[in-house]
Amino acid sequence: MTRSTPLANVRVLETASWNGAYAGRLLADGGADVVRVVPPSGDPLDSEPPFFGSSGKSVQATWYNAGKHLLPLNVAVEGGIERFHELVRNADILLDDGDGPLDSSRLRLVNPSLARVSISPAGEGGPWANLQVNDLVANALCGSASVTGNLETPPLNGYGNQTVHTVGLYAAICALAAHRAAKATGQFQHVDLSAHEALISCTEQVLMQWFFPDAGAWTSPVAARLGSLHWSGGYEVYQGQTGGGIMVTAALNFAQVLLPWLVEEGAAQDLADPAKYPDIIAMIRDLPYVMKVLREWVAANDAEQLFFEAQRRHQPFGLVRSIRQALEIPQVEARGYLQEQAVPGFGPVQFPGRLFRTSADGPHPAPPRATDWESIRWSGVRPPAPRTKPPADPSRPLTGIRVMDFTHVLAGPFGTRVLGDLGADIIKVGTASRIAGANSLDHPYFVCWNRNKRNILLNLAHPQGRAVAHRLAGQCDIITENFSAGVLARMGLDRPSLASTHPGVTVISMGGMGQSGPWKDFVTYAPTIHALCGLTHMTNPPGRYDLGYGFSLTDHLSGLACAVAALEGLEHRDRTGEGLAIDLAQFELGLGIMAPSLLDHLANGIDPEPAGNRHPFGAWAPHGIYRCAGDDRWVAIAVRGDGQWRALCEVMARMELAGDPRFATHTARLANQDALDAVVEDWTRPRDRYEVMAACQAAGIAAGAVQDAEDLATRDPQLRARDYFGAVESERWGTTGIDRFPARFNGVRPGLYQGVHEFGADTFEVLEEVLGLSPDEIAGLVAAGALE
Repeated sequence: MTRSTPLANVRVLETASWNGAYAGRLLADGGADVVRVVPPSGDPLDSEPPFFGSSGKSVQATWYNAGKHLLPLNVAVEGGIERFHELVRNADILLDDGDGPLDSSRLRLVNPSLARVSISPAGEGGPWANLQVNDLVANALCGSASVTGNLETPPLNGYGNQTVHTVGLYAAICALAAHRAAKATGQFQHVDLSAHEALISCTEQVLMQWFFPDAGAWTSPVAARLGSLHWSGGYEVYQGQTGGGIMVTAALNFAQVLLPWLVEEGAAQDLADPAKYPDIIAMIRDLPYVMKVLREWVAANDAEQLFFEAQRRHQPFGLVRSIRQALEIPQVEARGYLQEQAVPGFGPVQFPGRLFRTSADGPHPAPPRATDWESIRWSGVRPPAPRTKPPADPSRPLTGIRVMDFTHVLAGPFGTRVLGDLGADIIKVGTASRIAGANSLDHPYFVCWNRNKRNILLNLAHPQGRAVAHRLAGQCDIITENFSAGVLARMGLDRPSLASTHPGVTVISMGGMGQSGPWKDFVTYAPTIHALCGLTHMTNPPGRYDLGYGFSLTDHLSGLACAVAALEGLEHRDRTGEGLAIDLAQFELGLGIMAPSLLDHLANGIDPEPAGNRHPFGAWAPHGIYRCAGDDRWVAIAVRGDGQWRALCEVMARMELAGDPRFATHTARLANQDALDAVVEDWTRPRDRYEVMAACQAAGIAAGAVQDAEDLATRDPQLRARDYFGAVESERWGTTGIDRFPARFNGVRPGLYQGVHEFGADTFEVLEEVLGLSPDEIAGLVAAGALE
């Protein structure tokens, strides 16, 4: 019997550029039937380097379009739009850029139950509605670049199309949520997704410090560029005497594990002096000294030996790996992450796997297949979609869905925050052992990721506490967890244990290295994953390997992937009655967001080196972040092709540069990038960054000010026009700022936001409402110690 994939029978029509193309790829990964409509002259992505050998076949186009049918169709000519509408008539989801001849009123007539997701750089309406961006410029505008790099370097663009991956994940979430609403109501759904807003939501400390200026270890509400040093001060990349770089941290059980190790090796220095450091609080107050001790210890040791010994002691250290070295990690082979695929015109290539694995996965998506009109089988009568209770609020399409959330720190809580913003009932299960530090209500970190959730306490070490957890699991649609591998199974709360009695539940496990393989017990946080997957290595100026991303990108993206996985589980359950077991290994997500570079290595043998802000594949030049007037003020400018270069020369009033043999052609500009960057910065240096941005945008050139939190909150006109920021109330914190969900559903942004609840504040309510327990029964559980 053929297994039904998570998104079997879901039909997706795609006319979008980068962001929508990645969303379509994610839906194809889940088994959706995705048709990408491209111009008769070919897909614009086909011109994107690098290429498979001398075949002329784009690595990036092949990756982002894997699993899709490519249909050439000119919708601007007679007959073309009619054929397009015929596809729309039989589609479930449409992904587009929010422009062109795609009028929602017409599409609604063609397909009254279509879910349309329009993905634009800054959202519909507002002064930046027609913004020209690429990955570099989008990262500058959203705050990412402002915290990546250090004060010795310009702000850095994160490596690897990460804006595309962030926005594409959000688009997939919106598509599946809107599709669910369309099935429930039989009504057209239009989602207006702002890439700018989506990216801002995934910048960790950028908004946290602004919303909570006096609540943490930071000294300014505007987050700084700190190199590899985490905003908490407790994670940093150091160079070993041998073995390369290693990310080390003092953040996990320092007094119980790491300090005794340092003492064993005679490397604790003054930390072993109880007169100077009588307790862990004293050490935390002198964290820079603690990190200095670690740096000097690492410098005297082999990095690889430290890594394996640290992991043996359950410390989340991470070796800084290149692209080639990341693929040599034994987890890759042991879990069968790479799958051979035949690339037309080139031959067999090992392809990276999906972001997560489900118990209903089909074959790995193959390279895209060109098709024709006659081959599209999207006609005929389709079985009626299963109906659920329609959401009362169109902006909260997940109303009626219940999620049991065992996750902590950032990745899992961010994923369930997204589901909660869209209306799901999130029941956050707290345990006394996890309420500390950044996982406590006293820290704004916990507050930022845990809005819109009910909070209960369960003692999972107590038999009655586990029994309550089992009963509650049976009343939930989704369970999320990021315990160590195997912990949930030992409690009998994994999918195999629950399937016989609760077949519809989906269980999502978010282990760092996955639920199997030789490294499954390794402990990881986002900086660990960044180091291991190549992201730290590649996010650097040339010749450096020690800076890396300025915030926990893979935690945010793992959270978004968790939300996609949850929606796939619901889709599968609605169709088959069965939930899914989902293994979301954050290391494999890290590899997935580096996939074009992995493929370039696997096909062409390229082990890339950091390129700073220059385009890693040489498609844009100039392509950099340039100093402007004012203290630490910068602007990103990206030029594609000779026409845009001439336009920039005109904007700079330096038309003689257009004919300068050093810069006259794209090839010449690539060969003279130092001189090219110098002439651009000569122009930007005395000018206001927003004026430079406006002048370039008016000429059709992608450019954007490097914005920090203060800019986003007080100067960004698009965010103000679209009312992106809001506020919530909580018992502990009073009124605090929030970033609201980055999309509008049928013109309405999700608008119901509750501040973080106190630990255990909802225990009685949940047990009464969901399980039907009486007050006396609950009191008995309290007396037994099961609810703590």
